[in-house]
Amino acid sequence: MEKALRVALLAALLRLLVAPFLGHLWDIKTMQETVYYTLKGENVYTLVYTLSRRVSESTGQPLFYEGYAYLPHLALILTPFYIVYIALGGDPQPIRASGVIATGLVYEPQLYMSKDVFLFMTLIKMPMIIADSLIVYILGKRDLRVAVVYALSPYAILITGAWGMFESLIALSLLLSMMLIERSRYVLSGIAYGFSLIKLYPILVLPVFILNLRGKGFRALASFTIGLIISQIPTLLFLLLDPQSFVNTVLLFHILRQPSGLTPLRMLNLAENLTLTSIVSLLHTAISIAAYTTIIVYVFKGGVSLVRGVTLAILYFLAFSKVVHEQYYLSVYPLLLQLRMREARLIETLFLAYTLINVGLFLTSPTLLFLIDYRLLQIHTSIVYGDLGYISINVVGPLVTSLISIITFLVIVKTMLNIATTAQQR
Repeated sequence: MEKALRVALLAALLRLLVAPFLGHLWDIKTMQETVYYTLKGENVYTLVYTLSRRVSESTGQPLFYEGYAYLPHLALILTPFYIVYIALGGDPQPIRASGVIATGLVYEPQLYMSKDVFLFMTLIKMPMIIADSLIVYILGKRDLRVAVVYALSPYAILITGAWGMFESLIALSLLLSMMLIERSRYVLSGIAYGFSLIKLYPILVLPVFILNLRGKGFRALASFTIGLIISQIPTLLFLLLDPQSFVNTVLLFHILRQPSGLTPLRMLNLAENLTLTSIVSLLHTAISIAAYTTIIVYVFKGGVSLVRGVTLAILYFLAFSKVVHEQYYLSVYPLLLQLRMREARLIETLFLAYTLINVGLFLTSPTLLFLIDYRLLQIHTSIVYGDLGYISINVVGPLVTSLISIITFLVIVKTMLNIATTAQQR
């Protein structure tokens, strides 16, 4: 057995070992509800928009229900694995919530779990685990050391195997798209890139692809565009079915979100001066536009390789977006490992540290709870979702998480400059 395949199988095993027992229950429950109602013939965007309207009407504020807010491709990928789970006799809804919708991060005061939650969490995470393993295999064919680092990465194992988020699907889509361009398979490359848009932030990479394809001729660019259009047929169908629900859930929800995660802008949430907040926000917007424009011009003039351009675009998002959640870094981590391993691992450490501070008990609650009682359980979400990030804000002070965010921002910007400088030297 070749070494790259052995490392890929090791990566899969490590993620499978934690998959049944750990999980971000709100995100896992969102995936569960998505595939459950999709198989019943419901439009998940309509359902989420209806819940958002209930939240807004009950509070009198433009709040959103934090449900499925991605392109439909994820639901299509997860559904076959959910069908297998049902075929094995699993409870269709092993994680259930009931009660009155509240205004905070917790929408239901009571949560119910059946013992099938272990099997469900394993199978619903399988697409992400498979994606991670394929990434390791691809990396291993190029540089076995990079593959080993990614396979053993605590951050990658936590996000994919433990948390169950799907950034590995985005990373694999981008990696495959670039590989297919190298092999002049432009239609397939466009399709692969289209799947990276499950979350919308990889749209920032599109100009980089276009600039790279421009040098390969009109036929290459047209073929890539055709592939991209084909990949978005499910998106167009759902948009046509219920435009208002789709736009509200997929676009407005992300546009109107408050700053959160690993971004210095999170400090604006603490500011009580509306004028100061507005000035800082406008200044940030201007700097962000200037920075992104600089990257695109640099790619255009500098003849930068595709992998470097894509990496710069995603790192830009991590540095300047107002919402940078813990899992986002995984989408660019395999690419950055190939370019700047030292910086890649440093940023990994920062994201990992922030994640462990911020996630709270919902990564371990299924295991802890079922050690107590294997029967159907009723627990309060104040226990499950009471996160350490909130506690640290009140105990240690609001500047702690902001300090981590500032350090992360500076490290990412420095890494971007290093990538650009190295490219110029070559």
